[in-house]
Amino acid sequence: MDLLLDPAVVWTARLVLAVVLAVAALAKLRALDEFIGVVHNYRILPEPLVRPVAYVLPPLEAAIALGLLIEPTRALAAGGAAALLAVFALAMAVNILRGRPEIDCGCFASTLKQRIGWALVGRNLVLIGLAALVMPGTVPARTLTWLDTLTVVGASLAAVLLYLAFTQLRSLSPPARPRPEGAA
Repeated sequence: MDLLLDPAVVWTARLVLAVVLAVAALAKLRALDEFIGVVHNYRILPEPLVRPVAYVLPPLEAAIALGLLIEPTRALAAGGAAALLAVFALAMAVNILRGRPEIDCGCFASTLKQRIGWALVGRNLVLIGLAALVMPGTVPARTLTWLDTLTVVGASLAAVLLYLAFTQLRSLSPPARPRPEGAA
């Protein structure tokens, strides 16, 4: 059974994801050398792969953002967004579990430094949920009215502003205190 969602809900999710991914891609492209350092700092990839992955991620995010806005590529782009966000969440979780929450997430490169933490993992899970809303193959055939369009724009703007507020608050939080030796 296909999940039927109102097209206004699907368009809101599409716009929010597209804006988040496009802004992240542009920030990384503007500070690519710094982003290479961020990818390296995660200590997940073998050294020879750090630079190529750092070069590929921003254009991939931009392509997914664009794909979310084009109907024939919507489902594929949503799947790509969910996969990419899951990889980012997993990389953060691995480093948190390694006891390295002080590293920069690299989400917006040099624009806004944020230490990784469970809240950022949760944020990515919420974004994955938005991607899931965009993925269903069946959207009711209903033309958006002018009121739907206003609703989509307003809801998307509100969601992006909420996302940015969360991001700003996370960047202002005090640094984590180091644990004393032997503490669990």
